[in-house]
Amino acid sequence: MNKIIRVFPRRTSYTPTDDYVFVGLPPFPEMLPDHTEVHVSCVFTWDKAQCQDLFYQWEAVTDKPVRIGGPAFGSPCDDFTPGLYVKEGIVFTSRGCDHDCDHCMVPEREGNLRELSIYQGNIIQDNNFLQTSRDHQMRVFDMLKTQKDIEFRGGLEKNLIDDCFCQQISKLSVKRIYIAFDRPWQRGSLDAAMAILHQYGYKRDKIHCYVLIGYTDDMEQDEGSLRYVYNAGAMPFAQLYKTEANEQYSQAWTRFATQWSNPALIRNLMERNIAYRKPVGVV
Repeated sequence: MNKIIRVFPRRTSYTPTDDYVFVGLPPFPEMLPDHTEVHVSCVFTWDKAQCQDLFYQWEAVTDKPVRIGGPAFGSPCDDFTPGLYVKEGIVFTSRGCDHDCDHCMVPEREGNLRELSIYQGNIIQDNNFLQTSRDHQMRVFDMLKTQKDIEFRGGLEKNLIDDCFCQQISKLSVKRIYIAFDRPWQRGSLDAAMAILHQYGYKRDKIHCYVLIGYTDDMEQDEGSLRYVYNAGAMPFAQLYKTEANEQYSQAWTRFATQWSNPALIRNLMERNIAYRKPVGVV
Protein backbone atom coordinates (compact mmCIF):
# COMPACT_ATOMS: atom_id res chain seq x y z
CA MET A 1 0.00 0.00 0.00
CA ASN A 2 3.12 2.20 -0.17
CA LYS A 3 2.42 3.91 3.17
CA ILE A 4 -0.80 5.51 1.93
CA ILE A 5 -2.86 7.20 4.61
CA ARG A 6 -6.54 6.52 4.01
CA VAL A 7 -9.14 8.88 5.45
CA PHE A 8 -12.83 8.04 5.93
CA PRO A 9 -15.74 10.27 7.01
CA ARG A 10 -16.88 7.73 9.64
CA ARG A 11 -15.92 4.31 10.95
CA THR A 12 -18.02 1.35 9.86
CA SER A 13 -17.71 -2.42 10.04
CA TYR A 14 -15.90 -2.23 6.67
CA THR A 15 -13.28 0.37 7.63
CA PRO A 16 -9.68 -0.94 7.59
CA THR A 17 -7.93 -1.06 10.95
CA ASP A 18 -4.22 -0.59 10.22
CA ASP A 19 -2.09 2.30 11.47
CA TYR A 20 -2.50 4.26 8.24
CA VAL A 21 -6.28 4.59 8.61
CA PHE A 22 -7.84 7.78 10.01
CA VAL A 23 -11.44 8.78 10.52
CA GLY A 24 -12.38 12.43 10.19
CA LEU A 25 -10.10 15.37 10.89
CA PRO A 26 -6.32 14.94 10.94
CA PRO A 27 -4.26 14.85 14.15
CA PHE A 28 -1.30 17.16 14.74
CA PRO A 29 1.25 16.76 11.93
CA GLU A 30 3.86 15.27 14.25
CA MET A 31 1.45 12.43 15.06
CA LEU A 32 1.18 11.27 11.45
CA PRO A 33 3.08 8.13 10.40
CA ASP A 34 5.63 8.41 7.62
CA HIS A 35 3.55 8.37 4.44
CA THR A 36 3.75 8.87 0.68
CA GLU A 37 0.28 10.32 0.08
CA VAL A 38 -3.20 10.71 1.57
CA HIS A 39 -6.41 9.32 0.08
CA VAL A 40 -9.78 10.64 1.26
CA SER A 41 -12.24 7.84 0.47
CA CYS A 42 -15.93 8.56 -0.11
CA VAL A 43 -18.45 5.77 -0.70
CA PHE A 44 -21.80 7.58 -0.48
CA THR A 45 -22.83 10.71 -2.34
CA TRP A 46 -24.32 12.23 0.82
CA ASP A 47 -20.80 12.25 2.33
CA LYS A 48 -19.23 14.20 -0.54
CA ALA A 49 -19.38 17.62 1.14
CA GLN A 50 -17.80 16.28 4.32
CA CYS A 51 -15.09 14.47 2.37
CA GLN A 52 -14.29 17.59 0.38
CA ASP A 53 -13.84 19.44 3.67
CA LEU A 54 -11.60 16.64 4.94
CA PHE A 55 -9.56 16.96 1.76
CA TYR A 56 -8.74 20.61 2.59
CA GLN A 57 -8.11 19.83 6.25
CA TRP A 58 -5.61 17.10 5.39
CA GLU A 59 -3.88 19.24 2.78
CA ALA A 60 -3.08 21.66 5.59
CA VAL A 61 -1.15 19.12 7.68
CA THR A 62 0.97 17.30 5.10
CA ASP A 63 3.33 18.21 2.28
CA LYS A 64 2.54 14.93 0.52
CA PRO A 65 -0.12 14.64 -2.23
CA VAL A 66 -3.71 14.48 -0.99
CA ARG A 67 -6.28 12.87 -3.26
CA ILE A 68 -10.05 12.45 -2.98
CA GLY A 69 -12.07 9.71 -4.62
CA GLY A 70 -14.18 6.63 -4.14
CA PRO A 71 -17.49 5.38 -5.56
CA ALA A 72 -19.27 8.67 -4.77
CA PHE A 73 -16.81 10.53 -7.03
CA GLY A 74 -16.94 7.95 -9.81
CA SER A 75 -13.39 6.74 -9.30
CA PRO A 76 -12.48 3.79 -11.52
CA CYS A 77 -12.38 0.43 -9.76
CA ASP A 78 -10.70 -1.80 -12.27
CA ASP A 79 -9.08 -4.01 -9.66
CA PHE A 80 -9.06 -4.73 -5.93
CA THR A 81 -6.34 -4.37 -3.29
CA PRO A 82 -7.21 -6.24 -0.07
CA GLY A 83 -7.05 -4.14 3.08
CA LEU A 84 -6.71 -0.82 1.26
CA TYR A 85 -10.22 0.68 1.40
CA VAL A 86 -12.02 -2.17 3.16
CA LYS A 87 -10.69 -4.18 6.08
CA GLU A 88 -8.84 -7.44 5.68
CA GLY A 89 -11.13 -10.39 5.13
CA ILE A 90 -13.53 -8.54 2.83
CA VAL A 91 -12.75 -9.30 -0.80
CA PHE A 92 -14.05 -8.54 -4.27
CA THR A 93 -13.40 -11.34 -6.76
CA SER A 94 -15.22 -9.50 -9.55
CA ARG A 95 -16.36 -6.00 -10.45
CA GLY A 96 -19.34 -4.71 -12.37
CA CYS A 97 -22.57 -6.34 -13.48
CA ASP A 98 -24.04 -7.27 -16.85
CA HIS A 99 -27.53 -6.09 -15.91
CA ASP A 100 -28.69 -2.50 -16.32
CA CYS A 101 -31.23 -2.05 -13.52
CA ASP A 102 -32.57 1.49 -13.35
CA HIS A 103 -32.18 1.69 -9.56
CA CYS A 104 -28.55 0.50 -9.49
CA MET A 105 -25.39 2.55 -10.05
CA VAL A 106 -23.02 -0.42 -10.38
CA PRO A 107 -23.07 -0.69 -14.22
CA GLU A 108 -22.53 3.07 -14.53
CA ARG A 109 -19.63 3.10 -12.08
CA GLU A 110 -18.02 -0.26 -12.75
CA GLY A 111 -19.20 -1.32 -16.20
CA ASN A 112 -19.85 -4.89 -17.28
CA LEU A 113 -18.82 -7.80 -15.12
CA ARG A 114 -15.16 -8.77 -15.10
CA GLU A 115 -13.35 -11.33 -12.99
CA LEU A 116 -10.43 -10.35 -10.76
CA SER A 117 -7.60 -12.08 -8.99
CA ILE A 118 -8.74 -14.06 -5.95
CA TYR A 119 -7.39 -13.08 -2.54
CA GLN A 120 -7.87 -14.72 0.83
CA GLY A 121 -10.97 -13.57 2.70
CA ASN A 122 -14.16 -14.84 4.29
CA ILE A 123 -16.57 -12.10 3.12
CA ILE A 124 -17.36 -12.09 -0.61
CA GLN A 125 -18.57 -8.59 -1.53
CA ASP A 126 -18.98 -8.98 -5.32
CA ASN A 127 -21.92 -7.08 -6.80
CA ASN A 128 -23.00 -10.17 -8.72
CA PHE A 129 -20.86 -13.16 -7.82
CA LEU A 130 -23.16 -15.64 -9.57
CA GLN A 131 -22.64 -13.90 -12.91
CA THR A 132 -19.00 -14.98 -12.89
CA SER A 133 -17.95 -18.08 -14.79
CA ARG A 134 -18.28 -21.48 -13.18
CA ASP A 135 -14.50 -21.88 -13.30
CA HIS A 136 -14.04 -18.61 -11.39
CA GLN A 137 -16.63 -19.63 -8.82
CA MET A 138 -14.92 -22.97 -8.25
CA ARG A 139 -11.61 -21.23 -7.63
CA VAL A 140 -13.32 -18.95 -5.11
CA PHE A 141 -14.87 -21.98 -3.40
CA ASP A 142 -11.41 -23.59 -3.20
CA MET A 143 -10.10 -20.46 -1.47
CA LEU A 144 -13.06 -20.43 0.91
CA LYS A 145 -12.27 -23.95 2.10
CA THR A 146 -9.58 -22.33 4.28
CA GLN A 147 -12.00 -19.74 5.76
CA LYS A 148 -14.54 -19.66 8.60
CA ASP A 149 -17.70 -17.60 9.15
CA ILE A 150 -18.08 -17.12 5.40
CA GLU A 151 -20.58 -14.56 4.12
CA PHE A 152 -21.74 -13.69 0.62
CA ARG A 153 -22.75 -10.09 1.31
CA GLY A 154 -23.02 -8.62 -2.15
CA GLY A 155 -26.57 -9.79 -2.80
CA LEU A 156 -26.79 -13.01 -4.80
CA GLU A 157 -28.99 -12.96 -7.89
CA LYS A 158 -32.00 -15.12 -7.03
CA ASN A 159 -32.54 -16.80 -10.39
CA LEU A 160 -28.86 -17.86 -10.57
CA ILE A 161 -28.96 -19.82 -7.31
CA ASP A 162 -28.83 -23.47 -8.38
CA ASP A 163 -27.90 -26.94 -7.15
CA CYS A 164 -24.24 -26.50 -8.07
CA PHE A 165 -23.91 -23.35 -5.97
CA CYS A 166 -25.75 -24.91 -3.03
CA GLN A 167 -23.67 -28.07 -3.19
CA GLN A 168 -20.47 -26.04 -3.03
CA ILE A 169 -21.49 -23.78 -0.14
CA SER A 170 -22.73 -26.85 1.75
CA LYS A 171 -19.09 -27.92 1.94
CA LEU A 172 -18.03 -24.59 3.48
CA SER A 173 -18.30 -22.91 6.86
CA VAL A 174 -20.99 -20.45 5.74
CA LYS A 175 -22.38 -18.08 8.33
CA ARG A 176 -24.76 -16.13 6.11
CA ILE A 177 -25.70 -15.43 2.53
CA TYR A 178 -27.50 -12.37 1.20
CA ILE A 179 -29.87 -12.40 -1.73
CA ALA A 180 -31.59 -9.41 -3.34
CA PHE A 181 -35.30 -8.64 -3.82
CA ASP A 182 -35.76 -5.32 -5.60
CA ARG A 183 -39.26 -5.39 -7.08
CA PRO A 184 -42.63 -6.81 -5.94
CA TRP A 185 -43.03 -8.76 -9.20
CA GLN A 186 -39.88 -10.80 -8.46
CA ARG A 187 -41.72 -13.03 -6.00
CA GLY A 188 -41.57 -16.01 -8.33
CA SER A 189 -37.77 -15.99 -8.55
CA LEU A 190 -37.56 -15.42 -4.78
CA ASP A 191 -39.77 -18.45 -4.13
CA ALA A 192 -37.67 -20.60 -6.48
CA ALA A 193 -34.41 -19.55 -4.80
CA MET A 194 -35.82 -20.17 -1.34
CA ALA A 195 -37.05 -23.64 -2.35
CA ILE A 196 -33.52 -24.65 -3.42
CA LEU A 197 -31.87 -23.13 -0.34
CA HIS A 198 -34.36 -24.77 2.01
CA GLN A 199 -33.76 -28.09 0.28
CA TYR A 200 -30.11 -27.81 1.30
CA GLY A 201 -30.98 -26.96 4.89
CA TYR A 202 -30.60 -23.18 4.77
CA LYS A 203 -33.06 -21.38 7.03
CA ARG A 204 -33.83 -17.79 7.94
CA ASP A 205 -30.86 -17.50 10.33
CA LYS A 206 -28.50 -17.97 7.37
CA ILE A 207 -30.48 -16.30 4.58
CA HIS A 208 -30.76 -12.52 4.64
CA CYS A 209 -32.40 -10.58 1.85
CA TYR A 210 -31.80 -6.99 0.75
CA VAL A 211 -35.16 -5.40 -0.02
CA LEU A 212 -35.22 -2.12 -1.96
CA ILE A 213 -37.59 0.38 -0.33
CA GLY A 214 -38.52 3.98 -1.09
CA TYR A 215 -38.09 3.66 -4.84
CA THR A 216 -41.79 4.28 -5.55
CA ASP A 217 -42.54 6.17 -2.31
CA ASP A 218 -45.15 3.53 -1.43
CA MET A 219 -44.48 2.45 2.16
CA GLU A 220 -47.41 0.05 2.27
CA GLN A 221 -46.21 -1.78 -0.84
CA ASP A 222 -42.67 -1.92 0.51
CA GLU A 223 -43.87 -3.34 3.82
CA GLY A 224 -45.72 -6.01 1.85
CA SER A 225 -42.45 -6.98 0.14
CA LEU A 226 -40.58 -7.10 3.45
CA ARG A 227 -43.25 -9.31 5.01
CA TYR A 228 -43.28 -11.55 1.95
CA VAL A 229 -39.53 -12.12 2.28
CA TYR A 230 -39.86 -13.05 5.95
CA ASN A 231 -42.72 -15.45 5.29
CA ALA A 232 -40.74 -16.99 2.44
CA GLY A 233 -38.06 -17.98 4.95
CA ALA A 234 -35.44 -15.22 4.76
CA MET A 235 -34.61 -12.31 7.06
CA PRO A 236 -35.42 -9.04 5.25
CA PHE A 237 -32.95 -6.17 5.34
CA ALA A 238 -34.45 -2.90 4.11
CA GLN A 239 -32.28 -0.76 1.86
CA LEU A 240 -33.58 2.76 1.37
CA TYR A 241 -33.16 3.94 -2.21
CA LYS A 242 -30.91 6.98 -2.30
CA THR A 243 -29.31 9.09 -4.98
CA GLU A 244 -27.66 12.51 -4.93
CA ALA A 245 -31.06 13.97 -5.80
CA ASN A 246 -33.00 12.32 -2.96
CA GLU A 247 -30.38 11.68 -0.32
CA GLN A 248 -32.43 13.47 2.36
CA TYR A 249 -35.37 11.23 3.27
CA SER A 250 -38.17 12.06 5.68
CA GLN A 251 -37.97 10.93 9.29
CA ALA A 252 -40.84 8.52 8.64
CA TRP A 253 -38.92 6.69 5.89
CA THR A 254 -35.74 6.64 7.95
CA ARG A 255 -37.55 5.11 10.93
CA PHE A 256 -39.27 2.60 8.67
CA ALA A 257 -35.93 1.54 7.17
CA THR A 258 -34.38 1.22 10.64
CA GLN A 259 -37.28 -0.93 11.85
CA TRP A 260 -36.98 -3.29 8.89
CA SER A 261 -33.20 -3.74 9.08
CA ASN A 262 -33.12 -4.92 12.72
CA PRO A 263 -33.74 -8.69 13.01
CA ALA A 264 -35.01 -8.48 16.61
CA LEU A 265 -37.55 -5.77 15.75
CA ILE A 266 -38.59 -7.61 12.60
CA ARG A 267 -39.23 -10.84 14.50
CA ASN A 268 -41.31 -8.90 17.02
CA LEU A 269 -43.45 -7.40 14.27
CA MET A 270 -43.91 -10.67 12.42
CA GLU A 271 -44.45 -13.01 15.36
CA ARG A 272 -46.99 -10.67 16.94
CA ASN A 273 -48.47 -9.89 13.51
CA ILE A 274 -48.16 -6.15 14.06
CA ALA A 275 -48.24 -3.78 11.12
CA TYR A 276 -45.73 -0.95 11.10
CA ARG A 277 -47.32 2.31 12.20
CA LYS A 278 -45.77 5.68 11.61
CA PRO A 279 -45.31 7.44 14.99
CA VAL A 280 -47.62 10.37 15.60
CA GLY A 281 -46.04 13.66 14.53
CA VAL A 282 -43.43 12.00 12.31
CA VAL A 283 -43.48 13.04 8.64
